[in-house]
Amino acid sequence: MYILPKRSCTLLWLFLAAIGLWSGCRKDAPDVHDIRIPFQVVRFDSLLYETDSADLPALYEMMRTRHPDFLKFYTHIMTGPGTKVKDTIDFLRAMKHPGLKRLYDTTQMILGDLTPEKRDLHRAFQYVRYYFPDRPIPTIYFYISEFAVGASTYGDSVLAVSLDYYLGKDFPYPQMYFPDYIKRNMDADHLVAWAMHAYANELVGDVPGDHFLDYMISNGKALYLLDHFLPDTPDSILMNYTGAQMQWVKDNEFNMWSHFVHENLLYSTKMKDFRKLINPSPNSTGMPPEAPGRTGNWVGWQIVKAFMRRHPKMTMSELVRITDSKRILKESRYKPRKR
Repeated sequence: MYILPKRSCTLLWLFLAAIGLWSGCRKDAPDVHDIRIPFQVVRFDSLLYETDSADLPALYEMMRTRHPDFLKFYTHIMTGPGTKVKDTIDFLRAMKHPGLKRLYDTTQMILGDLTPEKRDLHRAFQYVRYYFPDRPIPTIYFYISEFAVGASTYGDSVLAVSLDYYLGKDFPYPQMYFPDYIKRNMDADHLVAWAMHAYANELVGDVPGDHFLDYMISNGKALYLLDHFLPDTPDSILMNYTGAQMQWVKDNEFNMWSHFVHENLLYSTKMKDFRKLINPSPNSTGMPPEAPGRTGNWVGWQIVKAFMRRHPKMTMSELVRITDSKRILKESRYKPRKR
């Protein structure tokens, strides 16, 4: 068993600076200590795998009456789209098969009781309540999905986190699903950021168009929200970059933007031209080999930050309601400087 370092401005500063991951704590983050929120965490993994098969009817009844949305989500994730579950109790019994039970035991050994993660998630949702005072706080569910999905939302009420996604880069994940550039981020240090990124995507909603710029701005909004929900978390973790990759995008912001403009990518609707610029990838098309994937998302984040600096009175609720990507780009007056 290994213990991963936890994020803290005061405790990690020297360490992160030394290895090149540090990108600064937000000194202007609001004080949210006194904000009260209805925060609930359900360890469905423990409920399922620590319940005797004979007691599954009682577990099902409890989940059906108290957590119906998660139960719907869970059956959908574990059976696949279009599959109907005729007997949920038999379904839960099938989910206790030895392979999933071993995954549960492994998460217990590596991740423990998740006290640090629950603390950080609570603080993140205090920031959510600060910036989105009318938004309901979802219940957080931890479960085992057998690598189906790392973190996802289900309506306003569910934020589901699959713990088997965070067992560390040395865990023998299926290589065909998780190449090394993905596995290096599948650890406890990234759990909260992945969960809150899923929640930020829910707040932003669907991409409002099919141009590259629409994806850039939409994903940039999610990163902007994520940065404010986790103000003490390094940009490298928010972006799932290494320290060297983080430094590369900062050093080459002008070059990346010039590439997008000169190659007429901003208003392209051909996904094949910009897929690697917005989706997880080991690199970005048309850039040097050291350029990480998703560079379009990072530039989109910088555009959104520039836009919000130009609109200091705009709330985040107002930001996410803007669907005109061209407006955000124009009013941001985004113009990176050549280094």
